[in-house]
Amino acid sequence: MRTAVEELEVLASRVLLPVEGETVELSSGRPDQPVVELPAFAEDPRYAEGVPPRVGRRIDRFAALAYRAVSDLVAPLVMPAPERVGVFFANTRAGWSYAHPQMELLISRGPSAVHPYFVTAWFPTAATGEVTIGLGYRGCAKTTAGRLSGFAEALWLARDALEQQTIDIAIVGAVESVVSPFTLLDWPPGQGLPTAGAAEGAAVFAVRQRPAGGMSTNGMSVNGVSINGAALRGLRYEGTDRTTAADRHWIPTLSIAAELASRTTKASDMDKDVDVALGGGYRVTVGHGSGQAA
Repeated sequence: MRTAVEELEVLASRVLLPVEGETVELSSGRPDQPVVELPAFAEDPRYAEGVPPRVGRRIDRFAALAYRAVSDLVAPLVMPAPERVGVFFANTRAGWSYAHPQMELLISRGPSAVHPYFVTAWFPTAATGEVTIGLGYRGCAKTTAGRLSGFAEALWLARDALEQQTIDIAIVGAVESVVSPFTLLDWPPGQGLPTAGAAEGAAVFAVRQRPAGGMSTNGMSVNGVSINGAALRGLRYEGTDRTTAADRHWIPTLSIAAELASRTTKASDMDKDVDVALGGGYRVTVGHGSGQAA
């Protein structure tokens, strides 16, 4: 039975981005593009605190960031049964930091030199799989791809699952890493490399249908994660806007999701609702969690 979800309550958000000035040096091997300083984590996320070593050895950077971000996200929350938790991620360029060296082994030494996890670790769905399997969530899970609209479509799918009452809480976000020499080839010589945003990161949210009569934070505590109860209203497709992240950001979906997280954490201080472009023609209204449906 489907019930319309007019508002999504943001229970918590978690954003993992490199600090300003933090970079990783890479070379694509192309003559016109020598060494590039990517705005990325200097420490490989696969071996960072919060990622089990056995997991870090068999996943890509973007999947490691997703695993760590969601672990932090849900730590202070009282979650429903695993079957009632859904996971919806946006990813566009997949896991080339894992695939590139494996492909070099395949070419230079043959199939026997390639790690068995190569067949799963670098696909866009790898992050979704690592989170659902590693953290035990068994609700519906989907991965979207779209340079501008991917995150908005993931949020749309999360709302759809909540409307169908197949889940009670949706974990939704954008996770990405372009830290790979191969990925740098994606930008044509005449276009130039992006100049804004991070080259890898994760921005994730825990959302649910806002309970009738207002929000409830019973059973939650603060543990380094923003607990805000902001409301996302009027998620819609207008097909007219292009965000400022469209052309100059390394990962538009990641920049957009991080901006939305910033808006939701400040919702309690806003004196009016704020309209936010999600990319690809999608928009959403951010408001106080105690407000009425728009």
